[in-house]
Amino acid sequence: VTQRNDAAWHQATALQALLTLMNSNNGNDSIAGSNSAGSQTLRSLLKRKPSTIVSPETAVYDAAIQMAESRKASLIVNAESRQLVGIFGFKDMLTRVLGKQKDPHSLCIREVMTKDPMSVSPDMTVLEALQCMHDNRFLTLPVCEEISGEVVGVVDVMDVIYGCGNAEFWRGIFESAMDSDDFSIGDDSVSVYSASHSKIGGGGGGSITSSSKRSGPKITPVSKLRPRKPVTLSQDESISSVCAVLSSKRSDAALLVDANGSLSGICTDVDFTRRVVAKDMDPVHTSIDKVFTANPKCVMSSDSALDALTLMMDHHFRHLPVIDGDGSISGVLDIAKLINDLISRLEKSVEKAKTSASTNGGGGDANNAMVAAAAQAIMSNSGSGG
Repeated sequence: VTQRNDAAWHQATALQALLTLMNSNNGNDSIAGSNSAGSQTLRSLLKRKPSTIVSPETAVYDAAIQMAESRKASLIVNAESRQLVGIFGFKDMLTRVLGKQKDPHSLCIREVMTKDPMSVSPDMTVLEALQCMHDNRFLTLPVCEEISGEVVGVVDVMDVIYGCGNAEFWRGIFESAMDSDDFSIGDDSVSVYSASHSKIGGGGGGSITSSSKRSGPKITPVSKLRPRKPVTLSQDESISSVCAVLSSKRSDAALLVDANGSLSGICTDVDFTRRVVAKDMDPVHTSIDKVFTANPKCVMSSDSALDALTLMMDHHFRHLPVIDGDGSISGVLDIAKLINDLISRLEKSVEKAKTSASTNGGGGDANNAMVAAAAQAIMSNSGSGG
């Protein structure tokens, strides 16, 4: 019980510390539609969001069409009780349908849905939802009324991130978090390249992110963000085989390369639903290059981490390929992982601050000082760990 209470205390204090840091960066129009960072409720957020609600007997193909239109996971609702009985997301489509070569026309969604998923109250704030997603490693959260159980909608991690603040706001958060000695490393100049300006890219001017170099203080490089190991496959592979590999590796994005080993595209779980299943394409006999995003934007591992994060937030990218100086693909940034890491480091800072406060004596002033210290040291331990 003590361990659970300590964990809850750490989470609550971490939320308070993050909120402190958020509001310290909340200037001008940083937070759209909210007077306080993270205070917007999910009910308010969902007023502007579409949802996909289907019955358990709905064919996966029909659900995919709705999911493609709304860009939301399917909530499965019992027609009689009107209660939530399941959820079916984009990664489920990838791993449970395409990865196993099942026919989406003949397959009912009840056969592949996650049954009786956890749901949250529409009166939960977006900041609390962000913490909930972090704690449970969720990418989507069904939202239901507490008393009646009526389905209100579903939010994903991107909804919650942008519900807390816009790209400028999050840049301020990460900039504050990186303002420590551990992060004052890197080259004196940085550049953000597109695939068309590097060894690993093809043509396509649309992938240009920046054509200039910026000189100034030493910066935190992208490599310090610990990009995920990429799943790299040939662009000539069939959609079905790519899905099988992603499913076996429990990944949701593939980086595709041409015959020379150069980055040529990216394909994610959302793409498979929107561009394959909803379009009724044959995944076995269609190559992945027919549906991937060609010439994706990318960054070098030595580039500014802050610039890479800003690029992702500005363009609503969930994934961003990372390359090394020799042009080889070294990793992929995942925005959900980056936010999770941010919160995890905050919780570690809270734990350290608690130990320090206990050593120096408790009390309200000590707790307030601890929250402030944690908020200013979110990523102070980022240099360690793998």
